[in-house]
Amino acid sequence: MAEQPRKTKPGKFTPPTFSKILESEISGMEGHPLVLEVNVKGTPLPQVQWFREGAPIQNNPAFTADQTGEVCTLVIAEAYPEDSGNYTATAANFYGSQSCQANVTVKGKDDPGYIPPPPASNGPAVLPDTPLPPPPANVQPTSGLLDDLPPPPPEEERKGPDAAVRMQQTRVTDEYHDRLRNPPPVQQEASATGTLKVQEKKAAYVKQSTPVARAARTQARDREDLRGVAEKNYRPNFVQVPEETNAKEGGLVRLDCKVTGLPSPDLVWYREGSPLRQDSNHRMIVRENGVHSLLISQCKASDAGDYTCVSTNKAGQAEFTVTLNILVEAQSVAPTWVQKLKNTTVKEGEHVRIFCTAAGDPVPYAIWKKDGIGLTEKSGYRLGTDGQGTFFLEVDHASKADATWYTCSAHNQAGSIMCTGKIVVQSK
Repeated sequence: MAEQPRKTKPGKFTPPTFSKILESEISGMEGHPLVLEVNVKGTPLPQVQWFREGAPIQNNPAFTADQTGEVCTLVIAEAYPEDSGNYTATAANFYGSQSCQANVTVKGKDDPGYIPPPPASNGPAVLPDTPLPPPPANVQPTSGLLDDLPPPPPEEERKGPDAAVRMQQTRVTDEYHDRLRNPPPVQQEASATGTLKVQEKKAAYVKQSTPVARAARTQARDREDLRGVAEKNYRPNFVQVPEETNAKEGGLVRLDCKVTGLPSPDLVWYREGSPLRQDSNHRMIVRENGVHSLLISQCKASDAGDYTCVSTNKAGQAEFTVTLNILVEAQSVAPTWVQKLKNTTVKEGEHVRIFCTAAGDPVPYAIWKKDGIGLTEKSGYRLGTDGQGTFFLEVDHASKADATWYTCSAHNQAGSIMCTGKIVVQSK
């Protein structure tokens, strides 16, 4: 059954942050151990990947990466000048990623200020000269070291049983100390004190610390590095993903992501499930720092939607989805007349109403004038609109004073228009 791709939905988790970062400059000495440490926080707890000069570091005899809770370390067991370089710790979870870097310099033997490691000895291992413990007070001849003790002389037996026992214990005690200080070669394996095992361990340590052994370990480390890179495959993992993006129509959009994996994964972009093709407005690029970018120039309303990036290698697949919103600015439309004012005739004292209708975007507003002088509600006229572009003026009881020319002008931010109508008031 094919492995299901992992989906990364931005905005659901807490992104990684470092509570302790790498120092910008870290120095070490050839032959000494070197430890790099960071502390990371996030929800879920981020995983930390170490890189040297942009290449992921795999655990091997020379490098050991460990993460215990929020504390993450990279231990170089025995540093060499060739281990110098730029080291990066990248903490990532499904929400995002955070990185910190350090420039590591390992001083060689010929560099000023170099301090050599403790000298290694090629001679036989010697245990420290520590006091031996006293023998038990009731030591009796038994097997092992004391099996070949000679019996007490006959004259001691004639002095009484107590004296014989005391003499025997004294001789056993002397022999006990003598055997511990000078154990026979053949019987060392059966020594109850474990002397042989301790000597073997110290001798092995001394042997491993010789220059020849160090060189052999360096070669083994290099072989392990190459073997690990050649044999291990790691499924893709996004350590950086973009968040939901808003862009203005006609602007430039860049969606950045960063993925790790061995072998190097291939990336394919989709919009609403359809593969994206490169053209003059859509480009996919990869920068030197390993960041993949989707560039959309002169974006249009049709570019809005969900974008999915799928990363694949022979070890597996990973993907994330991000939403792109295109903000389209509303285009204003100047007002135009749908219906203009008409001349209206009424008898004195009757109700009169004149109106006009204008279209535009946004909806226009009206300004009324009588004989070139602006009108308001306080002028004794009822002015109103239906909110859709129709404007009216009403007079409850027309009089000779209302018989004149009226002007209505419609305005919005794109322009304005004007029309004129006349009210004629006839005598009863």
